[in-house]
Amino acid sequence: MRNRSVRLCLAAGVAGLGALALIPSGSVVAAPPGNNGTIKLDGIPFDSHQDNEPHVGCLFELDFYNYEQGNYNATVKFIVQPPTGKDIVLQNRTVFIGGDPAGGGGDLDGSLLTDLSPQLVAFMAHPQQGYHVKVAVNAPRSIGADKKAKTFWVTDCGAPYFP
Repeated sequence: MRNRSVRLCLAAGVAGLGALALIPSGSVVAAPPGNNGTIKLDGIPFDSHQDNEPHVGCLFELDFYNYEQGNYNATVKFIVQPPTGKDIVLQNRTVFIGGDPAGGGGDLDGSLLTDLSPQLVAFMAHPQQGYHVKVAVNAPRSIGADKKAKTFWVTDCGAPYFP
């Protein structure tokens, strides 16, 4: 009697595993919505590596990785920080970030070419570090953390670049 119960349990377990194999794998591994995105600073020369460069020139790119697919734009503010200045907004920008599904940390979803030369001319640069700037990003579909921020240093501000 005991052997029969063991065999029935084993048969039920094998049948259950077989049923799991019939479930399409796409529904199991779908990218969850939420706090998937990240921002990275990229100085000249621009590249496609997903690294962050906290010391850039006045001309740089702000790259957006791993955001959700949809009609989504991120709003971007560049703000001077002490010792350069105190919370003065240099630029307000918008960038499209919803071109494809979230595909992991290396999935470039948007890039914003930025030149802070015209705005930073009004401030005094730190002799060794340059200008202290914060980027604040508000991106939709980042449940619980739709805001991202980084503080970085900007140097080598010459004549403004106009693309």
